Amino acid sequence: MLDLKIRPYSVTDNEEALALEARCVQGKTLALRFRRPTFHGRSEIYEHYRIYCAKHNGSLVGIIAGALKTVQLHGESVTAAYVYDLRVHPGCRGQGVAKRLTNVLLEEIGSRAECLYTFIHGENEKALGLACRNFGAEAVIPLSYAVIPVYRRLAEAELSEYRKPLQIHQAYLEANSGIEFRAPFEDWKLNGHVVSLALNREKSAGCSVWSNENVLAEEVVRIPASFRLMSALSAPLRLFLNLPSIPRPGEVIRSWFLFDLYAESKKSLSGLFVAVGNFALANGRTYLYLLLQKDDPQLDWIRQVCRRTFTFPYYFLAKGRSIPKPGDHLYIDVRDL
Repeated sequence: MLDLKIRPYSVTDNEEALALEARCVQGKTLALRFRRPTFHGRSEIYEHYRIYCAKHNGSLVGIIAGALKTVQLHGESVTAAYVYDLRVHPGCRGQGVAKRLTNVLLEEIGSRAECLYTFIHGENEKALGLACRNFGAEAVIPLSYAVIPVYRRLAEAELSEYRKPLQIHQAYLEANSGIEFRAPFEDWKLNGHVVSLALNREKSAGCSVWSNENVLAEEVVRIPASFRLMSALSAPLRLFLNLPSIPRPGEVIRSWFLFDLYAESKKSLSGLFVAVGNFALANGRTYLYLLLQKDDPQLDWIRQVCRRTFTFPYYFLAKGRSIPKPGDHLYIDVRDL
């Protein structure tokens, strides 16, 4: 076991934390790492958060963060603690660093929470197994991370208009009764908000758009072999046709997240995606992301409407005195992504 000193993070740890982040690759077939101006910037979108560092011989070898929030669950207000940004130096893994960090963080914020939760990329099998062991998950809910390419402008059959994010949120809740794990919606917390759009037909379809570009940008480390082949084969055609962008190693993905998405039908969803896709394209985006539960019927609509969509497995893990049930329809807080 390593001789570790666990202590609270300070801004003087920023450079070491960013260097550690660069060594921690996420994903398997599509491997990414995060690039951010400061390590602590992501946490500042929460009102109550803690970050802890693990030091060995004076060097930072691990880091973890957690934030407290209030959510509505099964008719009650529940204090939930979101655990995120766990990073361990590759040369120090398997030596108890993650476990020690997790224990210290949970001693600090876990005692005040009735529910502890986190998200894990399903392709990262080691991280998933480690999280299940260290975290002691009592609820595991499968999700699908949809990645939608944006590469050509389409004719808009239906008009769309800008809305306030609260209007979209309220329409989303009306269209999705029984949503659980919902935090209070406050516009001032949405510092990554880009735009909110809805089709003109009342309550037909709408969504809000979020950007992590200035907080947690994604740099490509490795792409699947199929992507490399596709890129090579399509290169001559790109002189004449608009084709989906295939990211290259070292490239920062120009992406936006969609949240509070609702649609009354597949047709209205198609009209919304045309409007959002055109807006994204005009602003230099190449991909739209959306995180849904694996059994969400809208996922099938999205695959039919956006035929080039591909998905990755994701998981919501939770434990505590008050946790979601397997059949619950969860609200995904875009700040957590």
